[in-house]
Amino acid sequence: MLRRTMLALVASLAALAVSAPLAQSAAVDPERNLSTPTGWQWWKNRSEAQVNALRAAGWRLTDVEVERRAPYRFTGAFVHDSGPYARKGGWWYGKSRDQVVALTKGAGRRLIDLEPYTVGGKRRFAIVTVRNEGEAAKGWWWNYDLTAAQVRADIDKRGIRLIDLDTYVVGGQRRYSYVGIKNAGVDARAWWWYRNVSPAFVQAKAEQHNARLIDIERPRKGKLTVVMVRNEGVYTRHAYGMTQSKLSRFVASNGVRITDLERYGNRWAAVMIDNVDAETARLRSIVLESPYRSGYFGVFAKRVDGPTHVGLAHHDRYQPMSVLKLVPHLYAMDRLDAGEVDLDADAIDWTAPKGKPDEVWCAGQGGQTQSYSSPLRTTLERALRESLNRAHESLLNTYGPETITDRVQALGLERTELYFGCTYPGEKDWLSNRTTLAEMGELFEGVETKQYFPSHWQQVRDEFYGLMASWPADWFRSVVADEAAKAGKSAVVNDFVERIDLRGKGGGADSGNADGTWNTGRAFSYRVTFPTRVRIPRRGGRGPAPEIVVPRAHVGGFFVNDMTAPCLEATAVSQPRSVSQACRDYAEAMGDTFAELTAEAQRTAIREALATW
Repeated sequence: MLRRTMLALVASLAALAVSAPLAQSAAVDPERNLSTPTGWQWWKNRSEAQVNALRAAGWRLTDVEVERRAPYRFTGAFVHDSGPYARKGGWWYGKSRDQVVALTKGAGRRLIDLEPYTVGGKRRFAIVTVRNEGEAAKGWWWNYDLTAAQVRADIDKRGIRLIDLDTYVVGGQRRYSYVGIKNAGVDARAWWWYRNVSPAFVQAKAEQHNARLIDIERPRKGKLTVVMVRNEGVYTRHAYGMTQSKLSRFVASNGVRITDLERYGNRWAAVMIDNVDAETARLRSIVLESPYRSGYFGVFAKRVDGPTHVGLAHHDRYQPMSVLKLVPHLYAMDRLDAGEVDLDADAIDWTAPKGKPDEVWCAGQGGQTQSYSSPLRTTLERALRESLNRAHESLLNTYGPETITDRVQALGLERTELYFGCTYPGEKDWLSNRTTLAEMGELFEGVETKQYFPSHWQQVRDEFYGLMASWPADWFRSVVADEAAKAGKSAVVNDFVERIDLRGKGGGADSGNADGTWNTGRAFSYRVTFPTRVRIPRRGGRGPAPEIVVPRAHVGGFFVNDMTAPCLEATAVSQPRSVSQACRDYAEAMGDTFAELTAEAQRTAIREALATW
């Protein structure tokens, strides 16, 4: 009964809890609306000191959740406080209604995020603010402990639209808090809010209104409460029911940043907005139209000793499958440069089933076995060119995955980890192998820039690439032809393509699911050179400089993990008559995607090279 009395009192004081409008704003709030790429972070279970340390380092808090109250722990999203995202921001927690009023209306600030919670039977708030001045100035209001009808009445009375909405239960009754801004000027938008509706309903309404979410709540299982605004061509995503790991991967693959975050138990709901450049967005659209779209994916392209042209999830770790066979190869080449191995004189020994030298045999497996041996050169070549797992495992048995990992991490590949293919009690196996697209690019770039192999660079570099598979230059032909036509240089296409050199390592894995589908992964990391015409200055500067064609190196790669596939690609390729047309179509699309992502990621590099012809 006492709680209901308190609610009536709060409602009667609502007019004192709102702030009067200020001058019309000159800019939208960047944290919810801008898609200009910026640095950003999200963290869970952080102390006040940890949050403030991030703020002191140049990160502005934009969304906060109170996770615990004894001791206080917070989850939050941050943007780098620079460029168009720069604002004079602040945050507080444990504040009463009167203290929030004093910190905002009384101090020239306005709320951008409001989190109500209860301590000892009293309403308290965590808040995020910005200075309500200059281009950030807006007419705004806030309120709390309202029914849905009271929220609607405030919206109509004040002419506002909601930018933050929370829902919670008080005395068994559903209540809401909100922050709203004047729906006028640069902030004028068609907008909608829906409460306690299904995810399917939310999606349908977003599509109907051509809208994007700016706030998401999960009031109960299977239901959402959301605020959405008309979308003006911005790539956005929203998600719910995700674990932290899955949400992190979803964010990385989609190249977005989190603008609103809600946690319930060990699951998350989030609203996200685009955070990549136009070229990366173009590659993302290619992936989203391919079979890879159901998985965790990334794409990367960079000029050696130059800029990154495409970067999607390129700093995020993934399971690289056979691409990681590049790592023991780098280790062996590093030892070759140091004079510690001889590719032809040193032998790699291994044990395999009798009469089956190319089968992987794990200790304790049993059965009749036999010892085998081959030169280091042959073992490296078969591991890379044939992707022979037995050859790779024999290298790990010879040098040790920990030793290899330690060395390549010392060379700069700090997030790369390598484990045995075989499973041994108490140890991780190949399923725990990890790297990033950027680090696989660094592997090649370190060779190209002479960071690696300082003692015998030319000799070891030639062996490094000579033992590696050469991939089809013709994969690039359509992109070269397209860019050449735009530049009026179609006559050079054949000559240009013939000079392309593509070296790298691919990988793939498939495992069956209980429903008959397949959990599939694919990956590729490479170095490619494009012919670039350059002029060599004459000594003394006399006469026209002669022109030569030199190979300019670029690195790149892509991956997809945990993709759901309708059938086994290998079967569709090797036994097409044994599978359905849908399976054959899937296999064809997989092959096309592998080649297309390689070529399209290098479109900028191709355009730059053609400009010299």
